[in-house]
Amino acid sequence: MPPARPRHMSRSSQSSCSAASWNRFCCSLATAFPWVSVNLLLTWAYYVLVIDIGVHQFSGCSSGTIVVLGTATYLMCEINYFLIVRNGARGPPRTLQLASDDDQAASSSSAIPDLEAGTESLLPQSVLAKENGQQRFCSKCKCWKPDRTHHCSSCKKCVLKMDHHCPWFSTCIGFYNHKFFILFLLYVVLLCGMSFVVSGSALLEWIDTPDDAKDYISLNWVFLMVISLIFGIAVGVFLAYQLYLLFANKTTLEAMEPQRYKSKLPSNSFRYSEAPSSRTVGNVFDLGWRANFRQTMGDNPLLWFLPVQTAKGNGTLFPVNPVILGQIKRQAEQESQLLGNLQGYLARNSADSSRSGAHVMATSDEDEFNGRVSVEFRASAGGRRD
Repeated sequence: MPPARPRHMSRSSQSSCSAASWNRFCCSLATAFPWVSVNLLLTWAYYVLVIDIGVHQFSGCSSGTIVVLGTATYLMCEINYFLIVRNGARGPPRTLQLASDDDQAASSSSAIPDLEAGTESLLPQSVLAKENGQQRFCSKCKCWKPDRTHHCSSCKKCVLKMDHHCPWFSTCIGFYNHKFFILFLLYVVLLCGMSFVVSGSALLEWIDTPDDAKDYISLNWVFLMVISLIFGIAVGVFLAYQLYLLFANKTTLEAMEPQRYKSKLPSNSFRYSEAPSSRTVGNVFDLGWRANFRQTMGDNPLLWFLPVQTAKGNGTLFPVNPVILGQIKRQAEQESQLLGNLQGYLARNSADSSRSGAHVMATSDEDEFNGRVSVEFRASAGGRRD
């Protein structure tokens, strides 16, 4: 017969289990709250717009138009919302096909590297790097991070082409749901505009009705007009900002903080100029507004406004602007040349000091500054002589 478990240990384990269960329940409730709230608000707006006003207050062609357009807009909002939640917070898989398009066209049987195996397959492909020039690595997920991938503390995982974490969806907006997010904002603005116009028209018609023929007005009409106006303006402003980022091929995170670019010289080694980043040389992923738009929305105009996945690529490799990429290379080469001139000057200065018997520390900060000034002066003087 097995020994009985100590009473104090069983109580401790039960209390910890209860605390963990309560924590999971609270997290599930916090996650489900925005889902239920947003869908209830959309369903209420649809009922007031289509049923209460469109069917009961209007007739003929006006009623049919409100019913058809209102139902279609509402369904597009719901479908896109579902797809945003379903495809949110998707990170890099363990194995990825990281070969370039030319290599894939030349050989379709190329090996699939492992993200945790090393950086040999990632370093030649990516253009973003850490301050020391190394490949970006997530210490929490224990995996190499492709370009434009960031770790979300709320979702507790790395998200491909992460734009931001949206509390209204309880998930991240990234590569696989960015188009659905844009469409959801667009259809919400359309639904708000339609609701404001229809509810406002119904209220004006009730005001113009003679007093002896007036009926009681529904407060839902008033609430719908006010709420649709407020949400229409707020979501419309946010949609305009998201469209600006879409045409510029930026994410919200990339617009808020500069991205460091990889070069043959580590970023922390730049002394004569700032290290290449999106703030100094520009956005390397900007291919022009047309190409930027098609990269997310697709090439087929018939599918732009439909909830169909049309984003190009797999979220790990992105085409880059060759002009900005050339600026990054030239800036690194110029910095390397200036640093080489400085090292040569310090070496000659140290050799001359040794021959003269003077004990001078050529590697001090003052000598390094003098050497830098000398190199810059000679470079500028040589440019004037030419």
